[in-house]
Amino acid sequence: MAPASRSPLAEVWMALAVRGIEQDGPLDDAHALAEAARLQAAPQQRLRERAWLLGERLGLVAQMARWREAAWLLGAALAVAVVLLANGLVLAMLTDARSINAGSALVAALGVHAFTLLLWLVALLLPGRSGPGAWGRLSFGPLLLQALARLPMGPRPQAQALARAAAQMLQRARLAPWAFGLVSHLVWSAAFVLVLGALWLAFAFREYRLTWETTILSADLFAAFVQATGRLPGLLGFPVSEVAGRASAQAPLVLPARAAAWWLLGCVTVYGLLPRLLCAALCAVVWQRRKGRIQIDTSDPYFSQLLARFAALQPGCVTDAEHPAPQGPASLATLAPGAAGQALAVVGFELPQGQDWPPGALAAAALIERISGTLDERRSVLGALARLRPRALVLVCNAAATPDRGTERFLREAGAHAGHCALWLADPPAGRGQPQRQRWRDWLDAAGLQGVASFAQPTDALAWAEQHHDHSRTAP
Repeated sequence: MAPASRSPLAEVWMALAVRGIEQDGPLDDAHALAEAARLQAAPQQRLRERAWLLGERLGLVAQMARWREAAWLLGAALAVAVVLLANGLVLAMLTDARSINAGSALVAALGVHAFTLLLWLVALLLPGRSGPGAWGRLSFGPLLLQALARLPMGPRPQAQALARAAAQMLQRARLAPWAFGLVSHLVWSAAFVLVLGALWLAFAFREYRLTWETTILSADLFAAFVQATGRLPGLLGFPVSEVAGRASAQAPLVLPARAAAWWLLGCVTVYGLLPRLLCAALCAVVWQRRKGRIQIDTSDPYFSQLLARFAALQPGCVTDAEHPAPQGPASLATLAPGAAGQALAVVGFELPQGQDWPPGALAAAALIERISGTLDERRSVLGALARLRPRALVLVCNAAATPDRGTERFLREAGAHAGHCALWLADPPAGRGQPQRQRWRDWLDAAGLQGVASFAQPTDALAWAEQHHDHSRTAP
């Protein structure tokens, strides 16, 4: 079995599949995490490398390779199924009788095709409903994906994780109508090739009469219908003018056999095969141009926690500090003690998903906020602190994370609006890394923030806040 082709797209797919598996519980990824940190430097590449290493261990990479080999066989099977289901009436008429109703044969060959093509066009206009909606259930793309997941080619949970990850990846990138549409159009194109081959063989070796059977409609109406539908096939060289001419002049119910056969072949080619080939080419072009945009969403809590764990593996020092560490003790706050109010403020900064919030011991604070570190969130919290001007500020950080320049900047800016500032280094959620409080203490000293107290327990932080509150009351 050939190994799975490793590409950026396959790596993103693998990362989402591993994410789905870890929803049931974190994997033992210590080796994969360290190896990814050693091999890659960029955040996206690290996330993909870790997922690929875990995928190899879980058998997902081998499952991808098996899917690649089976996809072509399943696609061919779907094409045969389309021939039997959507065009079975045409084949049945060719087998059972020498007389064929031309209108019924054309509807049988193109009716289901036209309906599904219309659904695909609607999906392009309504991309938000192209996933689990009606089109998603009728499209051959999701059907092929589910068929691959159900084949006895490996463990079922891994296969289902891959299938869900593929659908999520395409839907988030808004490429589901194009990717699934490419599969559908190729299946339909193969089906029309089979139908045309069957029609040509039947017409080449047997003689059929194509008739217009009706109770209330006239032969003139049929002549106009043949002339209208045969115009485009005629431009491509199909000899259909004889059918329309004789039908219009003589108004016969039985058409010339040879010309009628070419008319049916031309209509199936022009109104069936060619639209599917053109749509498949369009989908392929869009897919090739947009697939490079598919990336891991690092704002997702799952991936942001992984990035925090990668950061925790780095040396515990700030190599790009924005401000040089001043010599000797330095006060963080720029406010005079009497300028601050009497309130307590608590701010959670870049805490991982699953962290208990709000903190029970500090729930009585006048201001309780939790931010992920975006610029807008920082501005909003700093504005609130500037208006409140609290006596004490407790900044809650993840003890397993590594302090960086952004943490230092926010600590200085927030502390400038408070009389006193302290850090509560909260324990990470289970399985999300080990506390590194000494690293934080060393970082505070190296950054010239020796005046910032740090605590491991919320009760200690609360006692510190109450102490400063009491001091402010008794101060002369």
